[in-house]
Amino acid sequence: MADLLESDWYPYAPDVASPTRRRRRRSVAAVLVGLLFVAVLGALVADTVRQHQGFEQAQTALRATHQRTADLSARLDQLHHDLGLLTSEVGNDATALAQDTSQLRGTQWALGLTQASVAQQGILISSLQTCLGGVEAALNSLAVGNQDRAGAERNAVASSCTQAVAHG
Repeated sequence: MADLLESDWYPYAPDVASPTRRRRRRSVAAVLVGLLFVAVLGALVADTVRQHQGFEQAQTALRATHQRTADLSARLDQLHHDLGLLTSEVGNDATALAQDTSQLRGTQWALGLTQASVAQQGILISSLQTCLGGVEAALNSLAVGNQDRAGAERNAVASSCTQAVAHG
């Protein structure tokens, strides 16, 4: 019995057990090795399944990313085309603005000339009215026989009449 206890407690003790017991131990060892092999094989299979699922998910994500990239590329091409059109329109608008600005400056210059002409005509009209009023008063004075007054009236408007003749 001491030999049995010693062999249970000391794993490197010489095997003194019977052949049946040795076969049983070998069978248990074989079963344990088999179970260990099955456990390792199961872990490998489970890991392979997880990796395959991960690969499929990555493939799905890659396809979705590829589709989004294609969509964005098409949108970018359209935006590039639109930007080209817009740039062309801005160039056309800038040219039109330059032409309109030039025409506006020409119109402003013509307006300035017209305003100066109107001002001159206003001065001429004022001089003509003063001259005409003085001539009329002088003629009325002559009509009633007052020659002195007629001469004074004519002299009072002489500069306005001279100015009207000079501008007219």
